[in-house]
Amino acid sequence: MNAAKLWPAALVAVLAITVLANGAIYWKANHDSSFAVEPDYYQRAIDWDSTVARGQRSAALGWVTDVRLAPPEAGHATLSITLTTRDGLPLDAADVRAALSHNAQGANVYEVRLLASGPGLYAARVPSTAQGLWRVDIAVVRGDDIYSRRVTVDNGAP
Repeated sequence: MNAAKLWPAALVAVLAITVLANGAIYWKANHDSSFAVEPDYYQRAIDWDSTVARGQRSAALGWVTDVRLAPPEAGHATLSITLTTRDGLPLDAADVRAALSHNAQGANVYEVRLLASGPGLYAARVPSTAQGLWRVDIAVVRGDDIYSRRVTVDNGAP
């Protein structure tokens, strides 16, 4: 085969490799659980003032949260939140919800409703095998009071 007939095949091969490489990059970018985009990020930016006001109202309540995430056992970890008033009294009869994600797998967000399991204590099981740092967004509703907080919890060395 002479060079005049070889260069069109080489050009087609280079283009085919480029298309395959772009396809692989596209697939990896859309199937990587460590990559996460904040949901509704644009609307959240527009509503920033109301987010700050909600945080101030939560702080004014004076509620104290102690958030713990146990190391995983048999594919699950236990999230427990202790709620108390500023005077240290347990906060009962609240609707407690949490959204949590491991820092290394930000795209996997677990939303749970925690059930009362003692005075001011709420708990839920979360499907997990990961240890390390977790982001936990807490939402508590008790009567007309609404409390929200974001914390980082460490449930052991990876």
